[in-house]
Amino acid sequence: MIAFIPALLAQRPTAATLLADIQSGDIEIRQRAVEQAPLVGTPIIVPLGQVMAGTDPAAAKAALEALRCVAHHAARPGATAERRNASRELVKLTRSSFPRHVRVEALYLLGCLAGSEAVPAMAALLQDKEIGVEARIALERVPGTAARRALQKARR
Repeated sequence: MIAFIPALLAQRPTAATLLADIQSGDIEIRQRAVEQAPLVGTPIIVPLGQVMAGTDPAAAKAALEALRCVAHHAARPGATAERRNASRELVKLTRSSFPRHVRVEALYLLGCLAGSEAVPAMAALLQDKEIGVEARIALERVPGTAARRALQKARR
């Protein structure tokens, strides 16, 4: 397995090739793209959200899986800067220009990895009729006093 990692890194995909592979009609190519998504990193988050919002259900599903891989990879211990970058990019997917299913997934993932830096954006969504409940659930999972204060303020 260790010998495999340098070979994989040498073949590191670009954002463009990863997105093309996710939108490919070939199941094996899509699966490889999902597995390699963390190698591209957090800049791929918004483009994956755009594919999720598209009309190709198979590509949208692959983009969802890739998004989850990137987010969970960014949430690993010791990856503080990457976690913050992922959080910032996921907040962009909560904008009303994205369909509800993309916004909900972004909030779910924010609940897994966000810190206090994402609390203001998440708190602003508490009054959103479409995703307010999901914003509350995500905020409840964010550690720290900022999230707790935002939830208390919203209850008043």
